[in-house]
Amino acid sequence: QHIAFYNGQEITVAGLIVEEPDIRDRSVNLRVAVESVQVEGELVDGVGGELLLQTPRFPIYEYGTLVELHGRLETPPEGESFSYRDYLARQGVYSLMTWPRVTVLEERVGNPVYHAIFDWKGRAQETINQLIPEPQAGLLSGILLGVGHAMPPAIVSDFQVTGITHIVVISGFNIAIIAGIFVRLGDPLFGKRGAAVFAIVGIVLYTILVGADPSVVRAAVMGSAYVIAQRLLGRPSVSLGSLFLAAFVMTVVNPLALWDIGFQLSFAATLSLMLYADPLIKRTRDWLNRRFERPTTEQILGVLSEAVLVTVAAQILTLPLLMYYFQQISLISLVANAFILPAQSGVMLWGGLATIVGMVIPAVGQLFGWVAYLFLWYTIAMAHLFAQVPYAQIPLAFPASALVVAYAVTAVLTWYAQQDDEQRFQWRQWLQQHLPAHAAFGASIVVVVLSWQWQTTQPDGLLHVAFLDVGQGDAIFIQTPTGRQILVDGGHYPTVLNDQLGRQMPFWDRDIDLVIATHPDADHISGLPGVLSRYEVGQLLVSAGPDGRTAAYEELFALVDEQALAIHYAVAGEVIAIEDGVRLEVVHPEHLGDDRNNNSVGVRLVYGDFSLLLTGDAEEAAEAEMIASGRPLQALVFKAGHHGAQNATTMAMLEAVRPQIVVISVGVDNHFGHPHTDVLSRAAAVGATVLRTDELGTISVSSDGETMWWQAER
Repeated sequence: QHIAFYNGQEITVAGLIVEEPDIRDRSVNLRVAVESVQVEGELVDGVGGELLLQTPRFPIYEYGTLVELHGRLETPPEGESFSYRDYLARQGVYSLMTWPRVTVLEERVGNPVYHAIFDWKGRAQETINQLIPEPQAGLLSGILLGVGHAMPPAIVSDFQVTGITHIVVISGFNIAIIAGIFVRLGDPLFGKRGAAVFAIVGIVLYTILVGADPSVVRAAVMGSAYVIAQRLLGRPSVSLGSLFLAAFVMTVVNPLALWDIGFQLSFAATLSLMLYADPLIKRTRDWLNRRFERPTTEQILGVLSEAVLVTVAAQILTLPLLMYYFQQISLISLVANAFILPAQSGVMLWGGLATIVGMVIPAVGQLFGWVAYLFLWYTIAMAHLFAQVPYAQIPLAFPASALVVAYAVTAVLTWYAQQDDEQRFQWRQWLQQHLPAHAAFGASIVVVVLSWQWQTTQPDGLLHVAFLDVGQGDAIFIQTPTGRQILVDGGHYPTVLNDQLGRQMPFWDRDIDLVIATHPDADHISGLPGVLSRYEVGQLLVSAGPDGRTAAYEELFALVDEQALAIHYAVAGEVIAIEDGVRLEVVHPEHLGDDRNNNSVGVRLVYGDFSLLLTGDAEEAAEAEMIASGRPLQALVFKAGHHGAQNATTMAMLEAVRPQIVVISVGVDNHFGHPHTDVLSRAAAVGATVLRTDELGTISVSSDGETMWWQAER
């Protein structure tokens, strides 16, 4: 039986820790091979498999420790955006035991070779910590030893934004540097072929010394295949064959590797280097030779080839995968890599020397450590600098269909580029005969632009709220995680609203699921008749209070009658389900006389831990009734009532809502004096950040249901 059979039960397990501990800030992950199981005190024979053990940060149980665990065995959880269950399943682990009672039965039971390797790795990390200060020591531990938890979160974030995380974990990049160092050392000693063998030996030794984790072995196999292909075999067809053979062997050993992102990226990067690195360098050399003398060309190429061209070559096939898995793209990545990658050979060379020598002669190792520190400091400083660039990283909707299209287009272009001049000429002639050149070019541009527009406007799984800059008025555009759209009010100027909606919605989208008209004032609904004329509106939500109709309201309802549009009268206390996980709660009072402002529709939008409160032009009397009703009013974001007028957004309301952000939708230099200084003082008193459309333009708030982000137009 497999240990996963007992998921959901309280059991006692005896097992051996078979990997080095994965140490986090507050916990430690340990992989345990099951040796025996007891259920309700009865020993069960024949149970095997592995489980993931999670223990507190201290004490740390080392590789080769035989432990007895008593606790509840669980199936790993499924997340909305990340399946921990699938992630562990690809490693052959289907069970999780969190913070059980742990008893150590015996220590240092495992493979003595692994004990020696892990002991060496531990000493190496201690040496790094003694020779180099933080955070540079944490970075070197990641680059040299693959200890990913040693870096501060702020630096990890900078590396993610700039697209250079590949230098921190042991991957094909690190292996390529190791191979490059050994090739340079081996060339004068052993010649081209001997240097290749020397490099492979170096890769194997490095892989063993850092622990030979599956991800490291995978990178080493791919890196060795590349060295063999380029230095020993030299023929592209044989080179590609060796890569595919290596991938085939790895998937035979572990078929689940096919679904592992690390395997996919390693394979894609190696294939990309084989296909594009040399042609890209050759074309760049030819271009430079036409403009500079040969010595100058070689000097420029010496810098460009490693810093830029090889990076570009590797990203041709990896970039689509990165966009698909992480749904974002680093716009600064290429520039950041160009500045940062050249320093990494120095990091690994001097950092490696400092570590090895420092374990034997600390004083000499310290000298090497100071040199390594300079390269490490430069790496961190440049990553931080580039991470501050506006829009260095942007979210991007990139579904599986886009991934398929990207690789199909890349395959066609690669095939075309590999044809000789005569074949390319024949293809161009064929196209010219069957399709005029200008039409083909125009069609290509149209297809590319439309495809890009379509891809970038797909729902990205986040809730988006845009407080539109419509001058002195209100208009709020909401898009749910699955793409449903809500418009709350329409401002005073139809042309301004139409322009703002055009910026928020893709050109092909002519549907709005729900329009909410909070009350009849012109600065809230004058733009809505134009919306009903231009878009297919699913439903109109209005107040159930007195009509108090204005001319703009009459025009709106004339269109409603003409289109037979469904009208929903908001009732205090009702909950409107927009989609799974997103709801509108109606919070305004039942009826407060004939005052239009105080009869505004008030709604609370809820998505997970995120909430937004919109109360139209509700003033003090309506706010007091909302508080007295006892309905939930707490919201992370609160749109100030009546554009920040003095008699709205009272202190009592702010204390009931407890917002982090107060948005004031208001016109520049308006003659009403909005927002009133009292409102600004009240917001400051409760610790809320005030965002104003007259100062910032359109204000956008996004949330995944757990975290909230905001940005402004200016």
